[in-house]
Amino acid sequence: MKRYFIFIFIFILSYALPVHSISSYKASYDLYGQTDLGNIKFGSAEYELIVANNAYVFTSNAKTDKLWSAIYDYSIIETSIGLIEDNKLIGDYYKTIENQGDSISENYEINIYPNERYAKVNNAIIGNIFTKSTLEKLSDKELILKAIGSGNFTKIEFGGSQGGNPDIPSYAKVLANRKELIGVLLESLWESKSYNIVDTLSVYLHISEDIQKDPNKKSFFYQIVDKKGVTEREFIIDGFETIIIDNNEVETIRVISPKLRLVFNISKDHNFIPIYINKTNGEANFELVLTDYTQ
Repeated sequence: MKRYFIFIFIFILSYALPVHSISSYKASYDLYGQTDLGNIKFGSAEYELIVANNAYVFTSNAKTDKLWSAIYDYSIIETSIGLIEDNKLIGDYYKTIENQGDSISENYEINIYPNERYAKVNNAIIGNIFTKSTLEKLSDKELILKAIGSGNFTKIEFGGSQGGNPDIPSYAKVLANRKELIGVLLESLWESKSYNIVDTLSVYLHISEDIQKDPNKKSFFYQIVDKKGVTEREFIIDGFETIIIDNNEVETIRVISPKLRLVFNISKDHNFIPIYINKTNGEANFELVLTDYTQ
């Protein structure tokens, strides 16, 4: 695949993007890796989305070709399952199995409970998703610092004889509204972003839907959950890029996530699915290039 040209500009679409409801599809990709010999195709990947009864199942299966397996034997299977409510995707399950050679390098599943405000990795609650019970265990000092850090300083009410003393640091004071402040923190830390909790696979579905719903937006933020916890990541709309797929020019929208070291291009002609993905893990760089697409 060859990058043909990029328009660098403030992203305002010059034509209206019709909003499509999420629909089933299958897509095949060639898998490339950067080596000392250059960019070499050494595998393939299959993505499939099944949508039915207000639910979706999204799977990916990538592996090295037999020709290369003796040198680098690798495979990864991902599954993401969720619901569709009020035209919003709500993920509730993710599983991945990654193999390198004869050994399993990753094998875990994640259950997401947006209403209860927590997630589990292999049945263990992820510690950095705040729940009512975990916030209730924090000291006044810790709650005050959480409120300040989340921009909710004005929601804090101090009590005690030192509450109005400006010479006493805020975090050293006594809270007069612990219960109310915990509710505020739960609201700001989870509920406002509950529909943006995504796994590393379903994020492509969310980007596809959100760009169509809000085509003039320059960036999107998602809370990405993996075995380490939940981390907010920004996805920047970088502009239009025309790329070559099977000797055909395809106009795409280029999306960048710097923290994830991820770049991908989605195509309106392919119902806004990624037709090119470039991901760097450590020192290894991989590319996925679309070869087949069916709805």
